[in-house]
This record gives sequence, structure tokens and C-alpha cells, in this order.
Amino acid sequence: MKKLFTLAIALLGFAGVANAATVDDLEVLKHSYVLVCDDLGARPGKGVLFGANHFLDVTGGSTATNKGSVDLSVVDALAEDGSPLYVTQDIVDKYGADYAGPHLNWLRLKNTQDVIAMKLTAQTKLIVFLHGNNKKGTEARIPRLSKNADLSDPVNAAPDADHPTTVAGYRWECTVPDDGLYYMGSYNGDTFVSFIIVEAKEAPGTPTVKLGEQTYEDGLWFREVTCKANPAVEGGESLPTVVTYTTDGTAPTAKSPLYTTPIKCYQDMTVKFQAFYDFDENGKLDADDEIADGADNEANVSFSFNAPEIESEGANVTIVSPYENARNFLSLDGTESGAEELSQVTLDESATIYAYSMIDNGDYTTFKTKSTTKDVYVLNPIKEKKTIAVTAGTAVVDEEATATSTTGEVYKVEGGEISADKKDFFVKNLTFKALAGNDAQYQVPAGQEAYIQMSNTNISFLVAEGDSVNVKVVCSKNSCKNLNADDAEDGSAVNDRKCFVNVSGTNYGGEDLKLNPEGNVIEFGLKGAEGGSIFTFQKYSGTGNIMISSIEITPVAAQAAETELTLTEGHTLLVADIEAAGGTDADIIRFDIVNQAGASRNGWGIGGFANSDNWTPIVEWTGVEGDAWSYEYTVAQIKQTAGTEPGQYHGIGITINIYNDCKVAKVTLVKGGDTAVKTIKTVNAADGVIYNLAGQKVSADYKGVVIINGKKVLNK
Repeated sequence: MKKLFTLAIALLGFAGVANAATVDDLEVLKHSYVLVCDDLGARPGKGVLFGANHFLDVTGGSTATNKGSVDLSVVDALAEDGSPLYVTQDIVDKYGADYAGPHLNWLRLKNTQDVIAMKLTAQTKLIVFLHGNNKKGTEARIPRLSKNADLSDPVNAAPDADHPTTVAGYRWECTVPDDGLYYMGSYNGDTFVSFIIVEAKEAPGTPTVKLGEQTYEDGLWFREVTCKANPAVEGGESLPTVVTYTTDGTAPTAKSPLYTTPIKCYQDMTVKFQAFYDFDENGKLDADDEIADGADNEANVSFSFNAPEIESEGANVTIVSPYENARNFLSLDGTESGAEELSQVTLDESATIYAYSMIDNGDYTTFKTKSTTKDVYVLNPIKEKKTIAVTAGTAVVDEEATATSTTGEVYKVEGGEISADKKDFFVKNLTFKALAGNDAQYQVPAGQEAYIQMSNTNISFLVAEGDSVNVKVVCSKNSCKNLNADDAEDGSAVNDRKCFVNVSGTNYGGEDLKLNPEGNVIEFGLKGAEGGSIFTFQKYSGTGNIMISSIEITPVAAQAAETELTLTEGHTLLVADIEAAGGTDADIIRFDIVNQAGASRNGWGIGGFANSDNWTPIVEWTGVEGDAWSYEYTVAQIKQTAGTEPGQYHGIGITINIYNDCKVAKVTLVKGGDTAVKTIKTVNAADGVIYNLAGQKVSADYKGVVIINGKKVLNK
């Protein structure tokens, strides 16, 4: 037998609250039920039903795998009075056979941050096994049960000073007083739950029903429903029962089939059970047997299949399902509308792929899997300046919104358009917002009415590996949460008045638009990582008012690559060394030189050499302690100075003459460098003796890059 567990919530992804379940969708827990938390496979997520639709994940949250486990089939250690601490013999007798083996304290509940909801009937007993992070006394971490979503006015009391330590396997119990909706969170902080056992107050003789796992066998999917008849104990007398069932959702009668063996279900259905008194104790239904009033139960059988995977390599997209004989469907607009039976497609442009699968289950039914979406990018990297700007759009009064407005007229945009080539940008969910009427003072530039509204809008672009771009975003001048928020007493920036844009999860900006009215222009840089990087403008979650007038993306010229060179032959850098490092005539050699501490006067020189008596300086200077210089020469200049004729010098290279404690800190070959001086300061030539870059004295009329007082400057 091949068992594949397809969990109802394992890969559910909700696009928004519109798709989420609410407490109105909860099924009432009118019969006993055991939720095994770590069998869920994944945290359900905010607004998701789970546990046969008996539980709702109200807030979402997380899980853990390091908080111990509970085994309901083993009586645990004894307390000082000789009684089991957590798993008692009664628990083992009731649940041990069906839930044997360790189960993780897995589902996290943390105060109001992690809340689940359920509908219970009066006198239902909840038994929860958990790990409370070993806290005790008033800090003990136990469930907090309330009829309010904020967990105010809890049904159970807070832990007191005598509360025992909430270790792994701790058992908490509570009986609810009334029918109704209940919310469960935690007292004091993180609580991790393995089992939530619901013991409903059922009519005598109510059969026990269990729904088996989703199983694949011999080409078919099925779930098995098992039922156990229970004696009806009335007035201290135990009366045996027998059970009938239906699979069409109708109430069973004495003429319905008698339950004797597990029922295999191959499609969604409701199996209902009804108990009858078996006065003859013969295991059959006789004419004299009577219905056990209220002793009914049911199993809501449903199947759930995970969404297929969307795999993409460049523009090639493939839909892959984990299920045999699945038929895949996809669309290119992110919705089910227009989806076609297709497993592969090659895109001409970026798209949001929507995909699901259909699974034929013999002649019984056809299952539809969960759906999934994925953005697949077919973009050119930004290699030249690109601008997204609002190019059209008129503000008109929104009559419907104005009718309910308490702040005057409300405007909307008609005919909004932007300039964005699809090969450069992938724009999703584009929406516009208007600035008109009283808001016209915030228009940038003045007179612009339509802006890109960064609520659900996403704008993506590609920066190639190693490339860098500068980004300039111009927002409206009220792009913050509340431009009219009160000033801070100390005059500092106010969070509600700050303007941010979010790119791939990183916020840029942060200026208080009242303190800095120009803070609506946000500039930052981005660099492509290995393989290139897709960057996406998204909504900044801290505000709902980001409105963009334009986005300007400008490539940054590639920075010259640098290689640090090692001086050889004492203080000599040979031309051969430069060439070995890949230096060409147009590349630059940069000398970084510093005076060492402790010397009142130091000096240095750069020049070609033959021997100590035959040294031709390019530059020579002396200075005081702490002075530093950085000089640059093209490889061609170095070669020319060093000389190339055989015998002219003993070595073909450059020597560094050191006076006293002067030191060459670094010599760098700058690949792709230009001959422009990196830092030039304009000074008065009369400040000192002037040398050109060849080390020759020149007059004050000499124009260009010169050396004055050891500094490279531009003489105009």
C-alpha cells in the first residue's frame, strides 16, 4: 500500500483577506475530536480552516520542532503522591491505541499573536498537551481561552504562584460553560501544543468516528471511515448499541445499512451514523431495538491535494505535479480565468503564471488541486538610463466615495498610464491615485494629478551580475502616514511623517517630510549579485500613502578593477611585473606613500634607475611626519621613464628612493583606469615651486596637473 499524505493547508497561499475563511465558516465541535498538531505538516496561516474545518487560524503564527513530544500510549512518570504527571492511565485507555508514538509540541500559541478559534458546545471538556518553556508560578505558560478574539475576559483563570512548571508534556484541562465561539491563545508567552482533545458532552451511546488518512492505492485515492459502537450508560445500567449509516448526507434510520467494517470513500461526502439500543446484545438490528436519542455522529470526508510546482528557466516554464496521471492547467495572467490544459510554455514577456492540476479518481470523481502562482521574469538588464513616469491620467470626483466621505470630495484617476517598456520592467497590479483639490499643494511636479499608488502595485527590473545602478524616486510631497502628525517635543523627526520606498524588502528614504520638504526625492544604489538580481518596488507596510511620480534608474560606469603589485629587487617595480599582472599602456599605476612616525623630515622619489649614481627622478619631495601622497602614472609613462633600450638601465622598471622613514604603503595596477586624477584641488600656483608630472620645474603660467608642495593639483 502506498500512502501519500496531502494536507489541507500545507501549501495554501492566500492572496488577501477576501479569500480567507472567517469564524462563520467553522464547523461546530458537537462530537469528540482529537487534533494532532504536528500532523498538520505546516502552520495553517491567517484565515485558514484546519482540523476538518473545526479550527480557524485567526492570526497566523509559527511552529517549532525543539519543544519535546508527548506519547498518549505511555503512562508517564509519577508525581510525589504517586499519580501520573501528565499522561494518565485513563488517557492511555481512551487515546493510546489510536495515537501511539511521540508527537511534537509543535503548534505555537503566543498571547494574542497566535490565536485559534473553535465552536464548542456547553460542558465540552478541552484537554491540551503542551510545552510551556519550563515556566512556573504566575509566569506559567498555559492556554488562555476566551469568547473574545483579543482574549480579554478569559474563561480560565491565570496561573497563580503555586502553578507547577509547564514542562514538555504538561496537560491542561478546561470545561466550557456555554455553547459558542471560543478563542485560544496563551497566558504569558510562547506555548507549544501537541494535542488538542475535544471531549464533547454527547448523548449516551454516541458512536466514536474516526477519519483515516488520505491514501493512494491501486490507482485510486480514498479515505477510510471507521466507527465504534459505544454502550449507552443510563441510570448505572450499560446498554449495548448497534450503528447504522448513510453516505448521502441523510439521517440514518433502522433500515439503513448496519455498520460492520470500515467504509472506503473515494470522493468528498458526509457519512452519518446513528446508534440503536441492542436489547438482545446480538450485534444486529432487530425490530424491537429503539433509536438512541441524540446518539449520532458523522465524518465529513474531504480530499486535498497540493498545488503543482512552477519551474522556470529563463522564459521556459514547466508545470510539475507530484501526483500520478495529473492533468496540469496554467494561465499567464495570474488568475484561473482562461487557464488551459498545458504543462509547458515559452514566454515572450514577463508574466504571473497561475497553475493547478486535475486528478481523475476512476469513475468516482475528479479532484482539483490547490492552485499556485509564480512571477516569471523575461527582462533585459538595465544598461542605459530608464525612466518610469506617469504619462497620462486625469483626476475626477469619485461620486460614490464622496457620498460617504467625512472630509470632502474624493478623487480618482481616469485614463492613467505610465511609460514602462515590458522588456525593461514587469509591472503588476498597477493602480493610480489622484492629487487634486485640497491635495494639489503636494503635487510633484506642480500640476501632476495622477500618481502610481504603491498599495498593491509591484514594479520589477533586472540588474546584471556585477552591474550597479543609481535609483531616484520622486514621490508626492505627502507620501507618508500622516503629514499632519504633531511635532516631536525635542524637534526630532516624527515616524508618521517619514517617507520610505521599499525595494525587495529593504526600505530606502526615511526623511520627515515636514522637517525636510525635499525628502520626497529618494536616491539609493543597487548592485546585481551573482547571476543577476531582480529588484521589485513594493508597498512599504508602514504607510498606505506612497504615491510615485517617477522612477529613474541610471547605470553606474563600471569601477576599474585593481590589482595590488609587489615591489621586487628591493625597491624596484619592473615593467615585466606590470605586464605579468596584465597591465596595458592605458592602465594606471598608483603609488600610495606615507611618512612614518618619529621622523621630523622624510623624503621619497620615483624614477628610472641604472645604479645609485644614475637615477632619474620623475618626482621628488620631502616632507614632515604624517604626510601622505598618492600619485598615478599610466603604464606608458612608466615604460617611457624607465627606458627600454638594452643597457640603458640595469633593470627595466621603476625604483622608489626612500629617505629616512618614508614608506611605500601600496602600489596598485588599476585596470581600465583613465588618466584622470582622482582628486584634484585648485590652488594658487604662487604657493610653492611647481613641477609637472615628469618632475620638471615649470612656471606659474603652466596649465594642467602639476605638483605644488608635494600635492597633485590642477593649475588653471
